[in-house]
Amino acid sequence: MKYVAASLATATALTVGGFAFVAVPRLLSTESTSTVTSTGAVSRAEVEKQVRENYSVPLIQEKPKSVSCAGGLKASKDDSVECTVTSENGKQQKIMVSVNKANGNSLSYDYAVLEG
Repeated sequence: MKYVAASLATATALTVGGFAFVAVPRLLSTESTSTVTSTGAVSRAEVEKQVRENYSVPLIQEKPKSVSCAGGLKASKDDSVECTVTSENGKQQKIMVSVNKANGNSLSYDYAVLEG
């Protein structure tokens, strides 16, 4: 599975453990911030809501019709969860939602397209 990460920087490639990570310029901001609950996590429902509101299907730049994630996010830097985004035309796309900053009761995370 290839992981294509969105970044504001110029395109960069990196191979880690046999997986190719390719950072490409993002077309829209895809970062979300949520409040961590007393359980020390952001719920699955909150992650799905934030993806629906803040993620745009690359190149098409439309909000998804639906989002389904495998779970929530722990308040830990580098935690991640795989989600499936379905566009208005029914096309599905796998994305990885990854924590990039955990600060007290605030959690910031970003999205990257999974190809493969």
